[in-house]
Amino acid sequence: MDANFWPTIKASSGDPAKLTALLKDKSNEDVSAFGSTFYQLLINLNRWEIWGAGYVMAGGMSDDSFHYFRSWIIGKGEEAYETALKSPDDLGQFAGEDDDFDNELLEYVAVEILEERGVEDPRESPDGFADDEPKGEEWDEDEVYAKYPKLAAQFE
Repeated sequence: MDANFWPTIKASSGDPAKLTALLKDKSNEDVSAFGSTFYQLLINLNRWEIWGAGYVMAGGMSDDSFHYFRSWIIGKGEEAYETALKSPDDLGQFAGEDDDFDNELLEYVAVEILEERGVEDPRESPDGFADDEPKGEEWDEDEVYAKYPKLAAQFE
């Protein structure tokens, strides 16, 4: 894992434009390390229980929306990431009033910087693909709100 990853995310406040400004003067190796770490974290968040939490927060969530929700979690910082892995029902504390729980562009910052430089996409992982079948136990739409009582109370 890139040791500068979380400090860089924090400094960017999860804003893709700010992240671009922070990464654009970094070396190819540093930008690639950041991009690889981002992608690995997306893979780590690819869990049914996290999708269920996002489903409740957003009032529904497609597979593409779930991918962008995981970028939203990463953009909220290390505490949000750790909360998602340990207790997805507690993710509501990271939601702002205007959040749509989607931060798609954040994932592509490092990719686009490297692409402009003619460097390969850093989104390769021996641990799989970010959109593989999620790990864990799949939830049922009819019961998902009951599984996340804190989020249901906050977002229903």
